[in-house]
Amino acid sequence: MKETLKKKGQVQDAKETTGKTPWLFGLEIKDLVNPITIKRIRLLQVGLALLVVGYAGYYTWENFLRAPTGFELVGEMVTAAGGMEAWNDIKSGQFTRTKNLYAEDGTSLSTQVETFFFQKTDEGVKLMVKALDKNGKEVIISEDEEGFWATQDAMPSDPKKTSGDLGMMCDSKWCQPSCAAKMAFYRFSMPFKLNDVGVRPDVNNISKFGMLPWNPLENIDMESEPLVLDVSYKPTVGKDKWRFLVDPETKLIHKMEYYNKSDFGTFRPEEIYWSDHKTVDGITFSHKWTRFWGNGKVMDEYVYSDVSLDNTVTEDNFSRPEGMDWAVAK
Repeated sequence: MKETLKKKGQVQDAKETTGKTPWLFGLEIKDLVNPITIKRIRLLQVGLALLVVGYAGYYTWENFLRAPTGFELVGEMVTAAGGMEAWNDIKSGQFTRTKNLYAEDGTSLSTQVETFFFQKTDEGVKLMVKALDKNGKEVIISEDEEGFWATQDAMPSDPKKTSGDLGMMCDSKWCQPSCAAKMAFYRFSMPFKLNDVGVRPDVNNISKFGMLPWNPLENIDMESEPLVLDVSYKPTVGKDKWRFLVDPETKLIHKMEYYNKSDFGTFRPEEIYWSDHKTVDGITFSHKWTRFWGNGKVMDEYVYSDVSLDNTVTEDNFSRPEGMDWAVAK
């Protein structure tokens, strides 16, 4: 009896000495005293470890390895170009575009200087173009509430003929004197126009509708393979297709391909290389657009200069001069 009490006392003394059993004690058990607890704790540890590894892998893939979706890439391109807010804050401005045309052997054929004045309105963009014709006379083409108007050497002239003589009319049967000017401003507005309603962007789908020889680094000053952004539209918005080659580091456009079929069935894809990116009034864009002949020589180039995106161009700038007999221009 005394011996039994003595043993109970030793057990009680041992509990008081060691205190509460640590929860990790179950992991150190190597026999079959508590196998269910051991397995549950180990399963919990393995599960947590897998969860951490899985999250780390997902984070790495999502933020460093995965190519952006079309809309994500457009967002990054817009940010790189200055941001949508900065572009929307621009209400009017002007830029000069010099077109240099060359023969296949590299000989200079002509130079045409055009100055675009624009004003963004709720109805769209108002444009006026001033240029010099082949005889060195100043030409102005614009549109007001009465319709299109043009002057040549400060005298009224036919808007369509004047625009056509400058090479600013397309082959559409619905072509208007502002056709080429509007397209020029539309391209100048990239990548911001890719945020318009109805745009369908897609990334790195090389075979979707690319119809030009695929050589992504030709004539492009880029160290790595570019991102390829294909753009189409909802049927109710438009039928044109575009392809943009984008620097994966800077998210700036270095090449634009344009696919369009005319009303007469003529299919003439264009490829234009964009270079000389500069920032003006908070907007970063290419100041030099170049097309090449098949032999690698320059076919034509557009050089942008005298760009101002914060000067005031009012509605009066687009009104035809008063005191002229406009009937003779019809």
